Amino acid sequence: MSSDSQNSNRLPQFLREKHTSPDNVLPPPAELIPDDHHAILNYVDLDGQPQKLEYRNLAKHDLMPIPMPVDREGYGTIEHSPNFWATGHGDWLNVCEAIERYMSPTVEKQRLRLLDFGCATGRFLRHSYVFGQDKIDSWGCDFAPANVAWAKQHLDPNIKIILNSDVPHLPFSDGYFDVVTAFSVFTHIDILEDAWLLELRRITNPNGLLYLTIQNEATWSKIVDRPSYQKHILRANDVPGNFDLTEERFLQPLPQNRLAFRMSEADVYNRNVWMSSDYIHQNWSRYFEILDIANNAHTCFQSPVILRPLDGVPAKIAERESVRS
Repeated sequence: MSSDSQNSNRLPQFLREKHTSPDNVLPPPAELIPDDHHAILNYVDLDGQPQKLEYRNLAKHDLMPIPMPVDREGYGTIEHSPNFWATGHGDWLNVCEAIERYMSPTVEKQRLRLLDFGCATGRFLRHSYVFGQDKIDSWGCDFAPANVAWAKQHLDPNIKIILNSDVPHLPFSDGYFDVVTAFSVFTHIDILEDAWLLELRRITNPNGLLYLTIQNEATWSKIVDRPSYQKHILRANDVPGNFDLTEERFLQPLPQNRLAFRMSEADVYNRNVWMSSDYIHQNWSRYFEILDIANNAHTCFQSPVILRPLDGVPAKIAERESVRS
């Protein structure tokens, strides 16, 4: 085959090239839980408190198949497939809590449009649909065509999935969504961070909410307890130009306010990004009101940043100010 033919079969540079088969799936979650399995999820709530969730009966409500590990963007081995499902439910519970805490009761009672930015194969979206379909209109987007193909083939068709690119633009009108989530997405966005933040602000209702997870100093302190992740991030030393990493560094504070490791010279999307909470307050506050940074509340590791578009005047605040006047 000529080089021209090979190049014509490659995806455009602004999409993520990933070759998997959408037909290669596992059964629905309830069928994956062994009879002798306790089916307990350990997760951290928005107040930093450890919680335990028995999810065997919850899993029975979800009849959609589970993706194979290769289609999970790093979330769990095949042996941990039940826990892969359960982590999505832990995130769903925390997002629901954020909505209850920070959105106006008037808005909260309406049917909300939710976008999961970088949804992959729907680890979180399946929960927003199964457990929130009476109050949530679920949307997702991803820049890997293989992920979008999987989601369209196996998730309920009422979950709307679109393909986007790595260019900071999404085909939605201003303020279209009430809630925008992004799990382990800004942990990989390097030079276009501000542009993507502004685009997510544009499509979010001024009284809406954003729930974006990061790797901050609370995440850094957990690396010593995760040998497999420690081994993964030490691979950055194989790529020239990175900050020098050693096992001893993981016992020390996060060395800089922002670090972006290139994990591969060939894959421009393979980045591992760290941002301190101070960095978030100093930089993201240009575009958002920062409501909370919930340390380790995503898979007991990453930290969700809960935000509101800075241009928005929350209904609760408007009501309070009118009472004062």
